Amino acid sequence: MIKNWTVTTQPVRLGTDGVMMRERYLLNTKHANHKCTEDLVSLFGCAETSNRIALAGEQFRLNQHLYNRRGGRPLSSYAIEYCLTLPKGYRPTKGQWQSIVKDCCLALAKLCKLNKQEFEQYRQQIRAVLHQQAQGGNKGSGDHVHIIIGKVVGGRVLKELQQKKATKLIKQAFNKSVLEHVGIDYRSYEPIEKEKGRRLSTWQYQHQKATEALEIEKLIEKMQTQFDKWLKAKEECNERQIRRQQNRLLKSHEQLKLHSLNTSQSDRVSIIKDQIK
Repeated sequence: MIKNWTVTTQPVRLGTDGVMMRERYLLNTKHANHKCTEDLVSLFGCAETSNRIALAGEQFRLNQHLYNRRGGRPLSSYAIEYCLTLPKGYRPTKGQWQSIVKDCCLALAKLCKLNKQEFEQYRQQIRAVLHQQAQGGNKGSGDHVHIIIGKVVGGRVLKELQQKKATKLIKQAFNKSVLEHVGIDYRSYEPIEKEKGRRLSTWQYQHQKATEALEIEKLIEKMQTQFDKWLKAKEECNERQIRRQQNRLLKSHEQLKLHSLNTSQSDRVSIIKDQIK
């Protein structure tokens, strides 16, 4: 039995560029991560929605520059992205996924305590795209939905969206909504590990998988740190540091190639790669 259906959370970095890169990625049938993707279905919003998210972020950043006399770091992330994933073998309809996304976004809106005007802007800054995956084979994930939500609403930043309590809340909302609209309960699902080796005992296999997952996460975090340093060097026009961090990023990426990444991990690595190009 698993604790929850899978939900991952990450900020959309690099301001407007980051938002538009995610918009292009979501419907890019030729992207390397979409080799096992059978169909890309827009559930809510369109490219104009991503433009609204970017414009709200740019307006907030401009106001920061004009009116914030204390200084401080300018806003660099205009949106938050959630990925809702179901295991292979489950394929809700487009309508069912739309109902699930609505439930999750309403739960987050309540967490942020939006007033009527803020809620109207919030709902216009939700972009959701369904990725229907090939259901056979051992590799790749099941069907999943990417939800991008603008963080700037009513002249304020919805910091709650990036906090741990938001991830916990959307997991609960996802569990409840899938049960209500699709009729499947995460508590009755038993994962089937098709690649489990016959010679490994259960605890040995679980330990091996956990160790590999931890190593992958450490490498991705390392890449993110190296990318942040590369970005800072770009802002400071420090060519020596730029080359140094690029070399380190390449080395970390080569190490990651030795592992089998899930969809969420591949997406995080792709974001870093796309931003450097």
